[in-house]
Parts: sequence; structure tokens; C-alpha cells
Amino acid sequence: MGDGLNFDVRGRGLKLRIGLEELSKVYLHEETIPTLLDTLARLVKSDGVVKHPVIVDSNTLVVLDGMHRVAALEKLGCHYLPVCFINYKNPGVKVGCWYRAVHGGMSFGELLGLLEPLGLSVNEASPKLAQKALDRRKAVAVILFEKKCYLFGKAGGIREAYTWIRHIEKILVENGLEVSYETERDAERKIRSGEAVAVIMTPRARKEEVLEAALSGRVFAHKTTRHVVPARPMCIDVPLAWLSGDRSFAEVNTMLDKHLSKRRLKHPPFGSLFEGRRYEEELLVFE
Repeated sequence: MGDGLNFDVRGRGLKLRIGLEELSKVYLHEETIPTLLDTLARLVKSDGVVKHPVIVDSNTLVVLDGMHRVAALEKLGCHYLPVCFINYKNPGVKVGCWYRAVHGGMSFGELLGLLEPLGLSVNEASPKLAQKALDRRKAVAVILFEKKCYLFGKAGGIREAYTWIRHIEKILVENGLEVSYETERDAERKIRSGEAVAVIMTPRARKEEVLEAALSGRVFAHKTTRHVVPARPMCIDVPLAWLSGDRSFAEVNTMLDKHLSKRRLKHPPFGSLFEGRRYEEELLVFE
């Protein structure tokens, strides 16, 4: 991995190596959204720094978190990108998913009626059985209401499931509802509090599926995975000018090591919101 010039930190039993990697060598496992990519590229160019490292499997160079940052840096003509290398095989690294919280004034009967033309089978179940069905790939999605829960579809692969989920989202948005991406815990809290009229529970990808998607080039749909790592470094603030390729790879890695060595680490409370997003992991914030 490069020349081995990396800055090491530890968090919750996992060794984290922060360094640079050649952009052309990493693999994305999810698609990017052009509008989000363009917005992020403009923001990075305006800031003049890359704030947070991309999370990458040290063995395969598969990007686990930060697809749009990689694509934005490529769009800006960068040759290197700041990464945090982790061992994906570590059992402390988990693959979660993004639930979809549905907002708007609509009854569960009306919402189900909107989705009827899809032709998916619909069966009522308890939330516990619904989660088991998702885990066993016996349903493509589950829609949870305050007092009812429904399984949608039959057995299928992870790509098939998220193709259907995309169709469901599209229909809901076209009919005036808003869909937001939430952690499982936050989505369930919103349904209990009445902030959301429904929650779309989604299946979790498996690690081997993530690696296959990236290395084969058959990437997943946007927001298929949500990786949770034991600890995540933040705010490394790498100057954009360092990533252009004008300096050698070894030289810029050395510069990054010196840059991080001069700063101290702050540990926000576990599970706290950071820059508008809730992280279910220890944050290592460089100051």
C-alpha cells in the first residue's frame, strides 16, 4: 500500500492507518449520484481541503465509505486521496443499512395503495419476523407503520431488492411524500414519535457481496450499505493542492504524517451527532 508511510492510530481494538493512496487503485462498491457529486466537488474546491479520509479495506483497496469523495477528487483532477486503511475482516467492522423514513400526511392504507401497481406480494408480519425475513432474503423490503408491518416481495438477491426499493422511493416522492435516509435506530425513533408516517426497512449486504460488487465493477445502488467501524478518524484537513500529483507519492505521505503529528485527538461522546450525522462508532477528531 504505497510506501508504507502512514500515520497510525487505534480505536476500540482496531488499528487505523491514515495515509494517501493513488486514486486510480481504489474500487467503489456503490454508484454515485451526479447532483451530489457536483455539489461535493464544488465544496471541496471552495474549502481547499479534504476534511475526512475515505475508509478503505487495506487488503483489497475497496472503498467502504466515501464514494462521493473519491469521485469528487477524480472530477477535480487529483491523483491521490486521503484514506483510512482498515482490515475489513475484523469482526468489529459491521455492514449496516440505511432505512428510509417516509414523511408526509398519508394513512398506511393510502400508502399501500400507491405501491399496489408494483405487483409485489404484501404480507403482514410482526417487526421481529419481518427483520428475520430481510436477513434471510425472504423479502425485498419491509414497510413499518406505527402499529402495522408488511413484507414486500419474495426471495431475491441484494441488487434485486434495492432495485425494488428504488421503485418504491420513486413512487412515494412522486406522490408528494419525502424520503430521508436514517440509521435503523433513528428511523424507528421517528416512527414511534410520529415524525415519520412509515419506515422502509431494507436488507443488509454481506461483506463478501460488497467486495464482489466493487472488484467486479457491478456496483450497488446508492445507499445500499452503511459501514460501521469501531473508530473513525475525522477532520484531517488535507490540502487539496497536495493531491494533484505534482509531488511524489512518498513526499506527500511524509507531509501528511508531519501534518497529523502536530495535532491532538479529541474524542466526542459515543453516539453523538457530528456535522449533522449520527455515528455509531468512536470518533477520533483531529484538532
